[in-house]
Amino acid sequence: MTNFVEPRHTKSQVNRAGQRISSDGLTRETLDDYLVIENWRASHAWVINTFQANLRRRSRGKIIVVGTRLKRRATIFNKLKRFPAMNLARMHDIAGCRVIFQSIQELYAFRQAVHSARFSHKRRSTNEEKWNYIEHPKEDGYRGVHDVYEYDVRSNQGRLWKGLLIEIQYRTLLQHSWATAVEVAGLLTHNNPKFGQGEPEFVEFFAVASELLARRFENMTSCYPSESESSLIERLRVLEQETRILQLFKRVNSKVVEIDFKMNNVLVFPFVPEGEENMSDLSVYSYSSLKQAIDTYNSLEKELENKADVVLVRADNFENMRITFRNYFADTTEFVSHIDDVMELS
Repeated sequence: MTNFVEPRHTKSQVNRAGQRISSDGLTRETLDDYLVIENWRASHAWVINTFQANLRRRSRGKIIVVGTRLKRRATIFNKLKRFPAMNLARMHDIAGCRVIFQSIQELYAFRQAVHSARFSHKRRSTNEEKWNYIEHPKEDGYRGVHDVYEYDVRSNQGRLWKGLLIEIQYRTLLQHSWATAVEVAGLLTHNNPKFGQGEPEFVEFFAVASELLARRFENMTSCYPSESESSLIERLRVLEQETRILQLFKRVNSKVVEIDFKMNNVLVFPFVPEGEENMSDLSVYSYSSLKQAIDTYNSLEKELENKADVVLVRADNFENMRITFRNYFADTTEFVSHIDDVMELS
């Protein structure tokens, strides 16, 4: 039986640790705070396990991909620095599940069924304007729907984790191909369009691409609803000349890794050195034991800090893992194909 990490600190202690780390960084004086945050993060594995089992049961027999991940330490610290007023104990996406669908209709039907489920967990994301990025796309073009749940059970076994949060991301394959391309662009170019931290032309490229994809393939709009399609296509051509991002994607070969697949996986993706465009080889450590995977994850994340992207993921099979976390396999094939279709049909 898996031994899950139990939260050992109060939310007030977790918040104070997050505030000190975000302002002072990791020093000898903040080492205790670092350990508090590590325990808080690791304890979310229990909540992930509970929700992924429910989502996989509901998706059985359907063409739906389910994946899970524990938020990376570096990403937590980055988010705390970007949002200094944020309380770490209320960071809702330390635990995450991603569910990917063939169509928007299937996405909404599945989500509604989850909302109607008879469990005690409380949905905190009730404001559709804030959390439904299909109906209300982000300015950068991100589309998808997020739900945040607060873990709550009546059993003695789960009471220690009561109150922990988890985010469920619902996307179509089209929306997922766009989001994957944004992340791969960040890995390849050292721009970070995902957080609006990249060069303006990269951020704008993906925003325009989102609008064109939404119109052409999902009969919807994104972040430029009032602009004509012809002007958007012309803008995308100019932005491609400035960024050459599509050409870069086409030169990158997807990395197909042969492994003895097990459900719990640690993916290690070395950072691309400045000025280079070739993706480094992905390493995958696969385990039957979730605890063993978490131990490896924590060890490698410390060892490879600032050298590699390390992520802990769970999936039913290898192909589902490749689809859900295709950014780590440098797989922008579908995004490039969709954009090519848009440009050729213009």
